[in-house]
Amino acid sequence: MEASTDNKHNILNTALELFSGFGYDSVGVQMLCEKSGITKPTLYYYFGNKEGVLRELLKVNYEKLNNLLVEKAVYKPNPEIYSEDVFPVLKNIANAYFQFAKNNPKFYQMVLFATYGPDTSTTRQTAGEMHQKQYEIIETMFKAMSGSHNNMRGKEKRLTRTFIGMINTYIGLGEFSEDTTEDVVKQFMHGIYS
Repeated sequence: MEASTDNKHNILNTALELFSGFGYDSVGVQMLCEKSGITKPTLYYYFGNKEGVLRELLKVNYEKLNNLLVEKAVYKPNPEIYSEDVFPVLKNIANAYFQFAKNNPKFYQMVLFATYGPDTSTTRQTAGEMHQKQYEIIETMFKAMSGSHNNMRGKEKRLTRTFIGMINTYIGLGEFSEDTTEDVVKQFMHGIYS
């Protein structure tokens, strides 16, 4: 049983290296098998095909990201005290994204491609449902906030896309740190309250 688990992890780790380095479409099954040190029947046994490898790779990693977001996207209303209301939740979320991207740079490179790559790309199409889950998590949080902040009401989807887009821009540029997190959140919140 352990060899089975090792083979699967080996294939997924190799796929992450290759897909993030060359792009999914540039990596053939033969290359993936050679670099993983396995045969094609082994890959087909575990994943069915190359797209099955991609699907599993995305599923495993998006679950980690989405679980982290669920944990951080908890809004506890306190509109009387600015620093204890919207700001800390948004800061926690931005920090979660930045830490996740820092700890999983190759996967996050794939996230950015799945977000901003061509609609026809296999990566974007395969990641669609998993990718959408993070938007739902953040949108749900903005809906909770709009209960205390009328200026957000009806704008939750737009706020979600703008906030994640800002975060992804900083990640894509490689410009994120503890200081950046606070600046990003303040800049975003200025837009909410203006």
